[in-house]
Amino acid sequence: MEFEEFRISLKNSVLRDLPPEEIDELARTVKSRVAGPDEVIFKKGDAPDAFYIISSGRVRIFVRHEDRLEMELSVCGPGEHFGEVALLTGETRTASAISVDEAHLIVLTKEQFDRLMRDHPDLSRNFVRQVRRWLLRDQDIITQEADALIRSSRLAWRDFVLVIGISVLLAITFNISNPHRIPFVPERLDPAPSISTVAAMEDYRQGQTLIVDAMPGNFYQQRHIKGAVNMTMALFDFVYLMSFSEKDKGTKIVVYGNTISRPYDLEIADKLLLHGYRNVKVLDGGLQAWEAKGYPVEKEASE
Repeated sequence: MEFEEFRISLKNSVLRDLPPEEIDELARTVKSRVAGPDEVIFKKGDAPDAFYIISSGRVRIFVRHEDRLEMELSVCGPGEHFGEVALLTGETRTASAISVDEAHLIVLTKEQFDRLMRDHPDLSRNFVRQVRRWLLRDQDIITQEADALIRSSRLAWRDFVLVIGISVLLAITFNISNPHRIPFVPERLDPAPSISTVAAMEDYRQGQTLIVDAMPGNFYQQRHIKGAVNMTMALFDFVYLMSFSEKDKGTKIVVYGNTISRPYDLEIADKLLLHGYRNVKVLDGGLQAWEAKGYPVEKEASE
């Protein structure tokens, strides 16, 4: 910039009330800086080393938080100034400044700024009043941002609760309408009771009992109670869907395996109870006890 441009810019700035000779002296001694678009002029935390007056272009003043969210404080244009807060307080920069487009700046050093404040008390008081207005404005901005965040959080929480509520309602509706529904609260805590081979055979003869073989498939194929349905834990859901979907929940069911597989027998019985069947029992002695009584057994054809 030439001397005349400096003088005109200074007379159109916050320094307009300085004596003409003071403005002429500053016009001869101040420096200029051209900031390209999106150029950082200073960052939050920098040392306060200069005061800036905008001759042309625009500069954005903002605060960037640790989470990289930004809060814009102001956008300054020709004739406006920035950078005095840190110079007045002696602290590091409390905000960052970046050019919006190409900006021509008049730069007063810290020493020049301090001398102006010392020699012109009215100018110093004007700066203090303006800084106070900015602080109040920034406080309003922060308050509005905080209120918006709180409202957003409340809305998000309400949305979350609403989504969860709808999901639960849909799940309950689906479960109620599903013929294979599972009770929300188990109807009993006790394990399935046992039944003797004699009692089981009596029901078997009358055709009142569904026999479930809980042994692995290869053992089932070797031999099993005649008419028994093979249901292992691995295939429980599939077999349940194919063989039990239309059964009355009061149907008598006897689950069996062999002596060493009894824990699996009990587990299958428990799952059937959890699916709502009320009359599930485990055969005492398993397949061996059934065979020992000479009751009906099916075997592989090769045997």
